[in-house]
Amino acid sequence: MAHKKGASSSRNGRDSHAQRLGVKRFGGQLVNAGEILVRQRGTKFHPGDLVGRGRDDTLFALAPGHVTFGSKRGRKTVSITTPQV
Repeated sequence: MAHKKGASSSRNGRDSHAQRLGVKRFGGQLVNAGEILVRQRGTKFHPGDLVGRGRDDTLFALAPGHVTFGSKRGRKTVSITTPQV
């Protein structure tokens, strides 16, 4: 065993917490209004029909329905489709 610590070992030992980003509700899943669909930094996914965007770019459902992923003008979008009555 070493009697002294290594040259930089006492300066290590820090790490940041994970941000828990990503898709939270996947395509075809049934969601309620207000549920978080995607947590992201920047607009990797853009809001589509019945989807809102928060201050931190989080996408959330504005109405109950099924989640659908698609693209519009080369951008990935997340939309909510409501059941037809």
